[in-house]
Amino acid sequence: MKQCSTCKEEFADKFGFCPVDGTPLGVAVVETESAAAPRTPDESFMTVSAKGANGNGSASPEEFPHDEEVTVASSAAAGAPRGEYHLTFIQDEGLTRRLVREVKAVGHDAELTWPEFKKDPVGFTRRSAAAYGSAGWKFVSQRNVAVAIVAAVVVIGSVVGLVIALERLRGQQLAEVNPYENLEVVGYVENEVPKEQPTPDKGTAGLNEGKGGGSKPKQDKPGGGGGGGRQDQTPASQGKLPTAQLEVPPILTANPNPPKITQPHLPTPVTIQLDPLLAKNDPRPIPYGDPRATATIPSSGTGRGGGMGDGTGGGVGTGSGTGYGPGNGYNTGGGDAHEGGGGAGGGGGGAPEDYRRTFRPTEVTRKAVITAKPEPGFTEEARKNNVTGTVRLRAILHANGEVSNISIVKGLPDGLTEKAIAAARQIKFRPAQKDGRTVSQYVVLEYNFNIY
Repeated sequence: MKQCSTCKEEFADKFGFCPVDGTPLGVAVVETESAAAPRTPDESFMTVSAKGANGNGSASPEEFPHDEEVTVASSAAAGAPRGEYHLTFIQDEGLTRRLVREVKAVGHDAELTWPEFKKDPVGFTRRSAAAYGSAGWKFVSQRNVAVAIVAAVVVIGSVVGLVIALERLRGQQLAEVNPYENLEVVGYVENEVPKEQPTPDKGTAGLNEGKGGGSKPKQDKPGGGGGGGRQDQTPASQGKLPTAQLEVPPILTANPNPPKITQPHLPTPVTIQLDPLLAKNDPRPIPYGDPRATATIPSSGTGRGGGMGDGTGGGVGTGSGTGYGPGNGYNTGGGDAHEGGGGAGGGGGGAPEDYRRTFRPTEVTRKAVITAKPEPGFTEEARKNNVTGTVRLRAILHANGEVSNISIVKGLPDGLTEKAIAAARQIKFRPAQKDGRTVSQYVVLEYNFNIY
């Protein structure tokens, strides 16, 4: 007979596995008088083989069938003959094996076998849920396990809550910080920095007032543009636009430095090929120029073909044509030339972008990158008087690679402010870009003066 180590049931020798739970069947342990007797300190374990002969203390094949080995206790004090000695190592059972054993035990107690599942799947599922749920609750309800779970939840929750609270506090502190709170305007160097332009509302292109798009009766969005210049070294200067007209002849391009006329004759008016309803008439006696430019020194700009700006074609602006602003052909509004309708208009978000103005860092596509920033150095007077602190300057990183329009936001005495300004002029940088165009950008520069 063979006995199942799990269910303790006995089965015939022909069975190799338990029919109930599938546990491999072994031989029954033969109890001997020496095994039943109390063990003395001299007792040891030995392994006897079923293959041995009867005369040397080995068991006979009839006692241990299938050539299997069993372990029995023997007493050295009794003087019993010993069989072949094998060193035995006792190893701890791993966590995975213990878990598998516990799960099998729960399944056995609940009679969770394959025949039971085929016989009653619903009942099998219910018994499975009840058995494993009860086992899980029994494990969790243990005092040490419950304390460990509660402690882990408390610790993890505390850490997560602390991180969230710190992030919120950091965000509030950053929102409340005003870097210009304690700044004081001391003075200005060179010209005053132009005022930052507000973001225009949505509307049609042009320089007039209204919601229309031009001279045609039906509402229609205008298009086109123009540009020019006479390859001057300085950017186009600020001024008023020439007289707007859509008729091509005659057009005389604008020039802030008109040539001297030796033999006076009937003058030809200066014009620009632009819808008159998209340009406001400016009767002031001021030089012609680009209304959105910031330069004050009279110049036609770096473009070519006559006119003013850094484009081509005899117009005004950055485009290519005889119109105004980014675009091609004539008129204004961007893209290819197209005459709009619906009346006077302009001044809104649909107006052409002025890439010649100075942009704030948040308005550009790619900010300017400073590649070299020389140190200003100390003056002897500041070193003697132990003057330390920070000089803060505001400047324009111009599209042509120059640092211009430097103004003092916060200065220091004994020549340190002048040292900072001189160092700022030597800065090297890559200009900012907007919509793929190189543009000028405002920047705040700080120079720290410390004595170590």
